[in-house]
Amino acid sequence: MKILIVEDSALIQRMYGLALPKREHELHTAANGREALSLLASHGPFDVVLLDLNMPDMNGVEFVREVRQRSAMLRTPVIVTTAEPDDSPLVKDVIALGIAALVRKPWKPHELKIVIDNVFKGSLA
Repeated sequence: MKILIVEDSALIQRMYGLALPKREHELHTAANGREALSLLASHGPFDVVLLDLNMPDMNGVEFVREVRQRSAMLRTPVIVTTAEPDDSPLVKDVIALGIAALVRKPWKPHELKIVIDNVFKGSLA
């Protein structure tokens, strides 16, 4: 599976690498939404996007808005990972944009894999 990880924390980027082995997945990492847009243009399409909400330069909501304007990315599932509370404006806004799933940080690798598998299977239906 080809996965775009959009996460500004180097520690969490490493956690994704441990949770999603390279022998099973092709991982591409961006530190913010702008870098992710560049990766989409040069390495896309992706099977799924794992997205942080709080990032410098372009946050997760801004990224999803931009991506949803691109016809090639309309059906790409976006899984948001965040520690933001449910009543956060960022969480409310990104859910309203039609994300595939929301995963709470800190996540456990096996739980993240289940969400990714379920979302990916659903996107094929």
